[in-house]
Amino acid sequence: MASVQWFGMIPIYTNEPRGFFDELLLLSIPAAAVGFRSSALIMRLTRSSMLEVLRQDYIRTARSKGASQTTVNYEHALRNALLPVVTIIGIEAAFLVGGLIVTETVFNIPGVARFLVEAILWRDYPIVQNLVMLIAFCVVVVNFLVDMAYMALDPRIKYAD
Repeated sequence: MASVQWFGMIPIYTNEPRGFFDELLLLSIPAAAVGFRSSALIMRLTRSSMLEVLRQDYIRTARSKGASQTTVNYEHALRNALLPVVTIIGIEAAFLVGGLIVTETVFNIPGVARFLVEAILWRDYPIVQNLVMLIAFCVVVVNFLVDMAYMALDPRIKYAD
């Protein structure tokens, strides 16, 4: 590896060709940095939502009918508890773009978010417009997937034909 090593440090990303698994290993730290914030929020919301759903009357009824704790948790409680969690996952997908700008800058990864920042700095407006449209399209697709997840989780939710 031909790079300058000051104070024993090696850059996390270089443009030297490597294998697929080497790239995955190098991207694991930035992925963890991006994912920890969202995963902590999702875990906390899932726990509080499950605790709230487990106090409902229909859960007590399912237990009194002889359903096992696993059946009650997974078939009755989790489906209803995941509705607010799916909403937050959809919202977090939009905030992920802002986190990627910082992460790509800190870890020196040439990605779309960093390309957007450079295009803004160089006032390359057609590239900025295209990247903003790409990000907006991704947010719309994520919102569509959230709506489809609502239909899968709650059979009472139906969309008009």
